[in-house]
Amino acid sequence: MALSEKKQQLDSGRPERIHPLRGEKGISDFKRRQPTLPPKSTPPPNPKTLFEEKNEWSRVELGRRMAKASPNIPGTGGAMYSLQERKKMINEIFPQQRFQGYISEIEAKRRLRELRKEEYQSRTGAEKLKVSRLKRFLERETGLGGKY
Repeated sequence: MALSEKKQQLDSGRPERIHPLRGEKGISDFKRRQPTLPPKSTPPPNPKTLFEEKNEWSRVELGRRMAKASPNIPGTGGAMYSLQERKKMINEIFPQQRFQGYISEIEAKRRLRELRKEEYQSRTGAEKLKVSRLKRFLERETGLGGKY
């Protein structure tokens, strides 16, 4: 007997199988269909920096914006600035005599550079920590982190 004749004899005694996924007759294969994944959503647009909205901010507007800002200090694990501390901070960072009416992006970057320099020049750990927290808070709120 030839090989094809033997195969026909064996197949004739076997019941037909229906593939569970495709509903086709024939011997089921072991391949499974890949699950269909939902289409990937586009990521939200990058948050704008403070100075992409406006070229200059008045000290009053900047103070209001900082007062409404999140009181959390980035990188501290939950430490917060109070409302009074945030207002005092703006008056210390951008004093009236030096920054009279409006604060531009260039001036904010310059002040962040000065804070970075002040952080590295501070002698005690507590002073360095205070300046570092202030700098991180300001970077987050202005959106200028790492761009100065």
